[in-house]
Amino acid sequence: MFSGTARLARSLRAPRDRRKPDRRAQIRDTSEMTLIADLLWSLYFFLSGALDALLGRHRKRYVTSVEIKAPRDIVWEVSSAHSIVFEGPPRLEIETALRPGTTDVYEGTVRVGDKIVPMVYREVETRPREALLIEVMKEGSGPAVAPGHDYFVACKFDDRPQSTLLTMVHELTHDTFLSRILVPLGARLNARRLRKHCESLVGTASDTSGDKLGSALLTGLLTYASFIYLFDWHFAAVLLALLVVHEAGHAIAMRWVGLPVQGIYFIPFFGGVAVSAAPHRSEAERGFVALMGPGFSLLTTGAFLIGSHLTGDELFMQLAFVSAILNGLNLAPVLPLDGGHVLDAAMSSSDPDIKAAVNMLALIAGIGVSVYFETYVLTALLVLTAPMLLRSRTATRHATPITPASCGWLVAGYLATVAFYVAVIAHYVA
Repeated sequence: MFSGTARLARSLRAPRDRRKPDRRAQIRDTSEMTLIADLLWSLYFFLSGALDALLGRHRKRYVTSVEIKAPRDIVWEVSSAHSIVFEGPPRLEIETALRPGTTDVYEGTVRVGDKIVPMVYREVETRPREALLIEVMKEGSGPAVAPGHDYFVACKFDDRPQSTLLTMVHELTHDTFLSRILVPLGARLNARRLRKHCESLVGTASDTSGDKLGSALLTGLLTYASFIYLFDWHFAAVLLALLVVHEAGHAIAMRWVGLPVQGIYFIPFFGGVAVSAAPHRSEAERGFVALMGPGFSLLTTGAFLIGSHLTGDELFMQLAFVSAILNGLNLAPVLPLDGGHVLDAAMSSSDPDIKAAVNMLALIAGIGVSVYFETYVLTALLVLTAPMLLRSRTATRHATPITPASCGWLVAGYLATVAFYVAVIAHYVA
């Protein structure tokens, strides 16, 4: 038996009062995880992964503990289920069944949002309501599911007063640097997802509307502080206000097409994001929601232009110029910017290889332009996008491809919006 399997199995069988917790990369989560906390953990995993890579450490173990306000039976049933749906964002669906001719190997798919990835795993040890040990098989699984080899996941269930303590151990040998970030971060996010699902089943889930507002305010304040660091406080306030309008456009578009809005969050030094609580059902829907951020901002930009014309005040023209620059950059046809999503949605009916090649060429061009203009935060974002673009070529999309008519309307709206912002910038520069 592989030594990692034996070690994990021994830890599951150890007496509860004698087993010492593994302090290596341990994450203890007993409160609602916020976006800003996830960003900080991402930074920690990036730095830790970089150090491990430099030191040649490829085999890693990550321990995640989460306290769930639900009976142990419920937590066990959810954790060991072969078919289950977790609400988003993004929505996660796992559908597996026993492989014919085997007694312990399960195969199926994992759908995250609109992407479907194959998954194969083997049940190494199962002790109902107490512990579970599985091996994620690299052969037959997509790289998003098995980002390394000799990948084992162990779960331990302990009773607590009016709750259950679930401890999950992920141990694997990394194949890529990106997996050093995504595996521990994914373990953290999945623990939150599992807790939310279990607590909703027994009615102990708390109202998160206040958390959503608090996350928006907190991330907004941090983003405002980052803008003050880069600019003066007046200009920082203008940028944040324009971001609010832009993200409100995305949120309004989501509600317009019937998608629930999870919340609006801001990212220090960069911008913001409006998050849907469900995946889009069609590529036309995705393109419309992406375009409506810059599209809704046409109203404020136009209002600034009218104010400049009526009053002659240069301040209004400056505000229109800043709004045009902010939204015009977002319309660049490079993922993950809004223009990139519009382009990707418009090409959803095209050959996947052609679409992947176009997206990669646009990404390379975007990185070059961002380096030329010394916008290094955007450069970093685009570089981090490259591995996701490479994997998206092999992922299956569940959303309905765009129709020719919808594609025509989407492209026409995109070009008209781009033309407006280019005209505003050209007028100001002239």
